[in-house]
Amino acid sequence: MRIKFLGTSSAVPTKDRGLPAILVKTMGDSILLDCGEGTQRQMIMAKESIMDIDKVVITHLHGDHFFGLFPMIQTLSILRKGSELTILGPRSLEPLLTSIMEGTGSKPGFKVNFIGIERSEMRLGNFTLEFFEVNHNGFETYGVKVKERDRPGEFDPRKADELGVPVFMRGFLQKGYSVKLPDGRIVNPGDVMGPPRRGSVLVYSSDTRPTESVIRASRDADLLIHEATYLDELKDRAESTGHSTALEAGEVASASGVKRLILTHFSARYSDEDLLKFREEASKAYNGEVLVAKDFLTVEI
Repeated sequence: MRIKFLGTSSAVPTKDRGLPAILVKTMGDSILLDCGEGTQRQMIMAKESIMDIDKVVITHLHGDHFFGLFPMIQTLSILRKGSELTILGPRSLEPLLTSIMEGTGSKPGFKVNFIGIERSEMRLGNFTLEFFEVNHNGFETYGVKVKERDRPGEFDPRKADELGVPVFMRGFLQKGYSVKLPDGRIVNPGDVMGPPRRGSVLVYSSDTRPTESVIRASRDADLLIHEATYLDELKDRAESTGHSTALEAGEVASASGVKRLILTHFSARYSDEDLLKFREEASKAYNGEVLVAKDFLTVEI
């Protein structure tokens, strides 16, 4: 699973940071987590194709997390026909999008499937998504757990040799197909493949105060992406606005036992030099690896 941060600021963009958007890709499939203003230009800068986007999650309806969605739909209408776009978000997003499109005389050149977020698990392509409510001062907001489909086990050439599988047939077995040998024997993928490998798991907190739902979701995750809008010296402001500090994000990661933590969603008041302090703060509470996201940071899990 490859994760690319397209925007890491909060509320307003800066000269160095765009608004929230995270692109997740695996096995030829992709999903966009949030779509702040300017996301499609960030994709161009990141050398990512907007044409690959067919699934978008909007975690809540604060403008910095979804004002880039309608322009993206317009661009996709120009560039492609016949494809589908699936949007998952709070149920009030659908009439809002409909109103914008009707008010501007816009009509997508493809089918838009809207799915209202529910606190349940759903499968989309190579992803399984699990949504959970977070604490953004009472504003409807969801975190999301993204699970990659389990990958096939490793191919064992020694077993294939023992069974007499010709080289040209081995690719079919690796893709999950059974093969019939020249002598009539049937060889199944399980005869030459190891056990399935668990797919990677990431959790995205969206905007939230420290909350138990994020801790629970992250317990078996490889990576937690947690907002850290402020340093702890502004904890009172974090509390009043429904956000977290870097120290609090570290405490959440520590409580969950997650393997890695990436901080994002920084207030525009902080410069790139200030961001070093975010890592230091989170590391006071969390002993695992801590990264501070910058626009276009790419990580693999």
